[in-house]
Amino acid sequence: MDELQTVNQIVGEAVKDSSYVTVLISSGVFIAYTLIIRLVDLFKAKDRNKPIVQMAQAIQQVSENVVKLNQVLDKTFQDADSKERAKLKNVIEIAFDSFRVAIERHCTDVIIHNNVDKNKELIKENLFKLISTEYYRLYNILSAYEIDSINVSTKLKEDWIDDLTKECLNIVYNGQEPVVRIGQIGNKLSIIFGEHSVYVSNKVFN
Repeated sequence: MDELQTVNQIVGEAVKDSSYVTVLISSGVFIAYTLIIRLVDLFKAKDRNKPIVQMAQAIQQVSENVVKLNQVLDKTFQDADSKERAKLKNVIEIAFDSFRVAIERHCTDVIIHNNVDKNKELIKENLFKLISTEYYRLYNILSAYEIDSINVSTKLKEDWIDDLTKECLNIVYNGQEPVVRIGQIGNKLSIIFGEHSVYVSNKVFN
């Protein structure tokens, strides 16, 4: 509006002292000058805003990249955690199975080669020692693993030593044929150790 008022003043003064041609020329020059100034200001404003726009675009792009990176990291950590859990489940199963095999072999050997009635006390003592040794070997193996701040070995029960000893002795001395008792030992131990393994896994992962 200021520019238009200036043009009007110039036109008014020029009309008094000059011809209309002079007025038109003078007005055209002034308008052209004003237009150029405006264009220069506009381009300067765009130049000043350009870094801000670029910065905003860069920040948005960085934010998008951070979100994508977080998604990748989350998936990586989830995959790693899933693999670690699967690995630990296998460790628990294998460790219990090793325990079972050691006891089953010993009981089978006792049934086949030992005079169970004459060597009863020695058989009881040796069986208890073996089960205790294998239990604490299992404890030592599982103590090396921790998940969600839970040490796996803390889920074992020492009562299992006495319970397992009694179960084995009941079969060894049930009076049936050796082949029958050997089969019973294998079946019983498979059930017991399967239950213990599942118990520990549930306590650790649930």
